[in-house]
Amino acid sequence: MANVFLNKQPQQQEQANPQHVFDDPLAPLQLPPLAQISEFWRRYDRLADIHDKKLTTNLNGNLDVLLIFAALFSAINTSFITITMTNLSPNPSDETNNLLRLLVMRTDNNTLTPADLVPPFSPDSNSIIVNCLLYASLSCSLLAAVGAMMAKEWLQSFDRTGQTGPLEEQARFRQRKFNGVQQWHLEAVTKFLPNLLLLSVIFFFVGVCLFLFPIN
Repeated sequence: MANVFLNKQPQQQEQANPQHVFDDPLAPLQLPPLAQISEFWRRYDRLADIHDKKLTTNLNGNLDVLLIFAALFSAINTSFITITMTNLSPNPSDETNNLLRLLVMRTDNNTLTPADLVPPFSPDSNSIIVNCLLYASLSCSLLAAVGAMMAKEWLQSFDRTGQTGPLEEQARFRQRKFNGVQQWHLEAVTKFLPNLLLLSVIFFFVGVCLFLFPIN
């Protein structure tokens, strides 16, 4: 009898205080059907909150660093483009000198030969390649920055802080947003953005090397 009383005593305490089953969100539900539904959404909210905070914290940290680097690198890239762009158009001083030479020859009544005529300007192939590489580098860095901004906006809308309403309605709305995140591969795209920025750096250094090679 004493053993039976000892065995029943923990069960009575467990029934008197069923709150311990709520501590683990993955524990099996031992409640009436209606209570199971509300407890299911409560557990869903707890697990979703943990997952969402971890996801947004990791991605936001990476995106902040990427945005800062992309902004600084784009400014450096633009300054180099302003230098190399001059090689794609004729030098105004050379144009002025050629016109003055032709005017002097006309005033002296000298006959103009084809050799005296200045051929139309055409940039050399090296200048074209350099500018193409620098513009490709700038485009990649800007695309990475735009992608990072859009990803941060999406993560901001994914945050459920301050939401009101029934718990089930909030959970269903969160699940629809999470399905959209999965469908558009937000996490994979966010992790690809640093690779796009790395490609931009490669284009930039190749273009700078080609620009400096004829100089020295």
